[in-house]
Amino acid sequence: MTVQDDARENELIKLFQLEQPPNRGRSDTDALLKYKGQTFYFELKSTTKDSVTTVRDFGPVHIEKWKNKHWIIGFYDNQAKLKYSHYASPEDMSNWIREKEES
Repeated sequence: MTVQDDARENELIKLFQLEQPPNRGRSDTDALLKYKGQTFYFELKSTTKDSVTTVRDFGPVHIEKWKNKHWIIGFYDNQAKLKYSHYASPEDMSNWIREKEES
């Protein structure tokens, strides 16, 4: 069964009490959280597999775009039910990129 990405993304937004930016386009920030006068920006990903992909042409442009974003990745079964999720901070992602560059 095919699962709609938008439905999964909307579920993550609701579950984690995030907001969808107004007039959001496909390549814009997926969600945001306003907390104590600050705004935190999120990239949301979901998958029905054991891994997740980002974009076809991953490179420096995407690293720059995503460097200050928080990540939530939802792992779903084939019936569109959320099994679990993972959170990664901008620092987590920076460390991961650095480790990949060094190996």
